[in-house]
Amino acid sequence: MTDIDRYTREYVRHYDEGSFELHAIAARRARVLTSVRKYAHDRILEVGCGMEPCFPYLEDYTAYAVVEPSEDFVRRALRFAEGKANVRVVRGYLEDAVESLRAQGAFDFVIVSSLLHEVPDPPALLQAIRRLATPSTTVHINVPNVYSFHRLLALEMGLIRSLFEPSATEIRFQRHTRFDRESLVKLVEENGFRVLHFETYLVKPFTHDQMDALLRHGIIDLKTIAALDTMTKYLPQMGSEMFVEARVRG
Repeated sequence: MTDIDRYTREYVRHYDEGSFELHAIAARRARVLTSVRKYAHDRILEVGCGMEPCFPYLEDYTAYAVVEPSEDFVRRALRFAEGKANVRVVRGYLEDAVESLRAQGAFDFVIVSSLLHEVPDPPALLQAIRRLATPSTTVHINVPNVYSFHRLLALEMGLIRSLFEPSATEIRFQRHTRFDRESLVKLVEENGFRVLHFETYLVKPFTHDQMDALLRHGIIDLKTIAALDTMTKYLPQMGSEMFVEARVRG
């Protein structure tokens, strides 16, 4: 079971420290928003919102629900939701909120951003989402990619024995599962979904700590980060993170 209070403290540190993770968050959010705008999204569900939910970046929806277990993150989401009568913030785990959410009507789009690898029971989360989805509901799921350039480099350097070996960041954030494309797609499909689209993004040559040091010493800059975010057109399987867009299998 994840220690949600410890997780919250570690997550907040990213923001306090100005970590490279902030750039990863921005790249992650950009993919989420692109997916949302690509499909019908009148009614949106966001599962786990962290420090900043996605609804402040969107306008064309009639209902938006956020389910988040961290008390601190819920408070932040509620501040963002002030004056927005069509935004509902629920404190808790999705598996426990399914029935109350179903009573509010079906969702067109479900956001599961940087979460599936952190929960102790990924199939249970997917099954909860499936209960809230219709055949036309689109689900966006993003997770870290074990075939990230930096992990492949570490493997070739002999720093890790396996691409699936937990990293320092994964241990810090109590991450339970590591995914490559095959295992992510397999898990999604085994839980009743079909994958519409797969993509990796943000090539990261080195670890978060090393990227932090490079930025801090001016060796790389924001222009470099922006270029790295487009490098998957040359290295399509080596982005540091990946996502699928999926729907319930008919």
